[in-house]
Amino acid sequence: MFFIRLLLLVIPILYMALIWIQTSNFDPESVYMLSTQIDMSILLLIGAGLELAHLFEFGLLYLFLIMVFLIFGKLSYKKEMLAAVLAMGYGVIDELHQYFIPFRSFSLVDLLKNCIGVWSLWYLVHMKYMNKRSRFGSLLRKITYKKDSNDLTV
Repeated sequence: MFFIRLLLLVIPILYMALIWIQTSNFDPESVYMLSTQIDMSILLLIGAGLELAHLFEFGLLYLFLIMVFLIFGKLSYKKEMLAAVLAMGYGVIDELHQYFIPFRSFSLVDLLKNCIGVWSLWYLVHMKYMNKRSRFGSLLRKITYKKDSNDLTV
C-alpha cells in the first residue's frame, strides 16, 4: 500500500521534529512550580524517568529509520549501520542544539545514553530480523517491500 509506505517515510521526520521541539522548550519556572506542589521523591522518580528516556528516544528513532529502509528491500548490515549512524548523529545534533538553548546544556553523558539506546535496539533488530520464530522479526519482515509486486508483504 502506497499510504503505508508514505507513512513509514514520514514518521522518522515527524519524530525528529518532535525531539527538536521538545529539546527547544524548557521553562525552569514550571519545574519550580512542580517542586512546590509534588513530593520530592516523586520528582526524583520523574527526573530518573526523563534521564532514562534518552535510551528509548534515540532507540526508537533507530527503529523508525530501520522501518524506512525496510520499505526499500531486505535489511542488510549496511542498512543497520546507516540507521545507527543517522540516529546517533541526530543525537549529536540534538545535544549541540541544546547548548544554545537557555537553561539547557550539551552533555556527553546524554550522548552516551543516546548511543546505548541505539545500540540496544540495533542488537534487538539484528538478532530478531532473521529469526523465523520471532514475532518481532516477522513484523519487521512484513514491512519489507517485495520488488515483484506493488504492495507490502502480508
